Formats: sequence, C-alpha cells, structure tokens
Amino acid sequence: MAARRRPLFFIAVPAFVLIYYFSFTGKRSAPFTYPPTPPSESLGTHAGLENCTDDFNDSYEGVRVRQATMLYEGDKDKLRGLYERCVETHRKHGDRWGVPTHVLGHALYEDNSYFNKPAYLQSLVMVELAKPAVKRADWIVWFDGDSVIMNPEIPWTIFLPPSDLHDYHILGTQDNNGFNAGMLILRVDQWTVRALSQVLALPVLQPSIGLPFYDQSALDWVFQLPANQEHFIFQPRHWWNRYFFTGDGDQPGEMLLHFAGIGAQSGGGSQEKSGVMRRYLEKVETEPQSWTKDLSKTPYEKETKAFWDQVRKAKETLQKTGKWFRDHPANRHVREVQEAEKALRETLLREADKVDWLSGNTTQLQKLLRD
Repeated sequence: MAARRRPLFFIAVPAFVLIYYFSFTGKRSAPFTYPPTPPSESLGTHAGLENCTDDFNDSYEGVRVRQATMLYEGDKDKLRGLYERCVETHRKHGDRWGVPTHVLGHALYEDNSYFNKPAYLQSLVMVELAKPAVKRADWIVWFDGDSVIMNPEIPWTIFLPPSDLHDYHILGTQDNNGFNAGMLILRVDQWTVRALSQVLALPVLQPSIGLPFYDQSALDWVFQLPANQEHFIFQPRHWWNRYFFTGDGDQPGEMLLHFAGIGAQSGGGSQEKSGVMRRYLEKVETEPQSWTKDLSKTPYEKETKAFWDQVRKAKETLQKTGKWFRDHPANRHVREVQEAEKALRETLLREADKVDWLSGNTTQLQKLLRD
C-alpha cells in the first residue's frame, strides 16, 4: 500500500515561519502564549484538504472557485445542529455554481483555535498551487459557519475584480470594529501564501502587537502593511457579508446573512442567536421563493460593475497625479492636490466600500488636476 501523503500544511507552516522569521523584527522574540481554549475532542482526518485533490476539469470554462469553512467533529456547541444547516446552504449554493465546498473537521492547533482559519486557508491555497495551472482554482471563498446563503442565484464570481485589476488578491468587508474575517475572498497565488505566512508568524515573531480579535486582528495587521495594502480592498458589506442586526430589515434578493454577534451584547447568548438563525433557516428550507431572486432582478450586476469602474478610475487618477506634480512644480494648487491625493489614496486603501466617498474624492482630485 502506498504511503499516505501528509497534508502540505504541516510542511508549509514551519517553512514559512522560518522564511519570515526576520520579516518583522530581525531578532528573536520572547515565546508567545496563546489564550487558553478547550482542546478539540475530534480525532478525525484533515477532511476538507484531502478532497481538494479533486481537480477542475481541463475543459472547465470561466473563473474557478472553491469555498471553505470549519465545523469540528464532536463539537458539543449548543448551536452545532444549526451550523450544520448553515453549511448545507453553502454546499447547495456551491453545487448550483460548480464551487466545491471544503470543511475542516478538527483543529489544526489543538491548544488554540484562533489561528486555524488562516492555517487552513494557507493549506488549501498551497494544495491548489501544487497542481497544473489548468486544474487549479483561481479563488477561495471563506465563510463562517453562522452564515446562511439566502439567495443561491448570486454567484461568487460577480464580486471578483476584472482582469485588468489583477493586483487585488484579497477582498474583504468591514464593520464598526474594522475588518471582519467572517467572510473572505482570496486569490490563489504566491502573494496570498506569503500574506498568510505572515499572519501565522505574527503572534510568534511579534508578541507585543495587540491582537484584540486574535486571527482577525492579525489578518488586518498584515493586510495593511505597506507592501500589502494595495493588494487588499474592502467591498460593500451588504453584498456578501450582511449582518442580521444592521437594522435594514429583510432584504429579499440579497445573497447572504451572517449572524455574527447576535446575543453577545444583549446578553441573550446562544438562545437568542439560535432563535434568529432558526427563523431564517426555515425561510431558506421551506419557502425559498420568499427571498430568492434571479441575478438579473437584483442590483448586484450594476453595483459590482460600478464599484470596479470607480476603483479603476481612482487608480488611474492617482497615477496621473505623479505626472502632474512633475509638470506643475510651482502650480498654486500643489498643496490642494497633495491633500486631495492623500484623501483619495486613503479612501481606496481603507474605505473603498464607501463607493460615494471614493467617487467624490476621485472627482475632487480630477478637478484640481484640470485647473
């Protein structure tokens, strides 16, 4: 019997920790201690990685996407049954659009769960990169287990950047606390491997950096490094990471609801969260027609095109600004142009999801360049 190959994760992480050992400080740091969490009771296999060996067919047309999440075997969480139903909505959505679903069945870090997400994502990306280009996925979508696909007629590909904006590797969303890692879209390439390696190495090599939201804070910190920030972009959260408690009311036709945080602030805990989740899962399972709309009858196509058109316009305007400074060193608007350039650049990097702001700052800078 042929020897079973070990998942690449267990080889990749130590290697990349060494590679990036000097990426942050250049010197050895004190040992890092993870916040204590109960050890996993699962002794299952690395389930969602091994079925990743099922390649896309050479003749597959279009952008190739995989999706992934975590749902631990033997987990005694009171909401476990609801999470399984949530994941099932994603599986069915994946089947609808030819997107394989991968579920991590046990903790990779037995003494800590906070960094399992980036570790698993890195392993999935590396498995894909080990394949011939014609068989690998182009993107991987991460979804948390407390999210539900409400409208399966919306494909993940609608949110991806057009081919001329190929320098974007990570698509994310944010809320009042900043970046939210509950939903992520990652390009399968070497840049993503490098970024996730930095995330995994961060708490070890830079233990003094505050990570209030653990892996979420680490992901945000790494994505905003000067070398990385232009390859990450925020998209409007209501497209594919809308929270239940945003106060918008039901929005039939929207793709997804994320039930993060329900019961945490009110003190209702899992009982409150389970009640809300059951209500919407029953909508999906028993009366899907009450929420489902064809893609053409939703604003997604128009809004995503307008978003990327505006991003393109902002980037082109910033590129023109450098030439303007060289050609007009003594122009009376130099200071105004500098301030407008800074405002547009910061909006593109941190608040591109506020499309009106991005448009307004772009228009303001263009006006100054013409004067």
